[in-house]
Amino acid sequence: MIKFLIGPVLMGAGYLAGSYYGSDVEQVVHKSPSVTYSAVETALGNVRQSGTTSFDGGAPVPYEMKVDHTLDERLVVTLLFNGQQGAVADIAFTPRNDGKDTLIVTKIHADRSVLRTALAGTDKARLAYAPDWMLNLTMKPVLKQLADQIEQGEAATFQGMTDGEAEAQWENNLSDSQRQDVADWRQYDATRPAVDPDAAAQQHMNGNDAAQ
Repeated sequence: MIKFLIGPVLMGAGYLAGSYYGSDVEQVVHKSPSVTYSAVETALGNVRQSGTTSFDGGAPVPYEMKVDHTLDERLVVTLLFNGQQGAVADIAFTPRNDGKDTLIVTKIHADRSVLRTALAGTDKARLAYAPDWMLNLTMKPVLKQLADQIEQGEAATFQGMTDGEAEAQWENNLSDSQRQDVADWRQYDATRPAVDPDAAAQQHMNGNDAAQ
């Protein structure tokens, strides 16, 4: 569930690649809005609504997912860590081709202060530094997978694609120059701090307090 909302994979496509993408991600589904909405709503309903994070290297943090519904028009998914709003995904469904097709537009917004605390010390710590457009970018292969499933009459799911498959599908859509920009970013990103110092220090202090 967390992978769906805050990005199925941190592909390292940073600020350079941002010049090619906007603040949302779009996907056309060749089914009506009612069929498309129902399939995505069902997929969300089959996702675990609460639990604890299981990222390597950090302490488990309670999370909860809430979904607001506007029939056939919009789904707003909110992810909370320790009761604090960490990220929101706004999924809009717009009819196309006289209602025969549907345009899905997804926008993700994250609260980086919440993410820094929740992900401090984990293998996903860099996610706290990712701009919103980057989180939107990682949704592109997820929406493509959903569209294929819906068009083929299959049960839609957010968990049928591995991180590697999602990244490969996204990279296949890049031009040679875009791939080079992404490679340059990844080289730079590998040298950046993986842990937010303030959040890590606070986590350490909390651990010491609990031990006393």
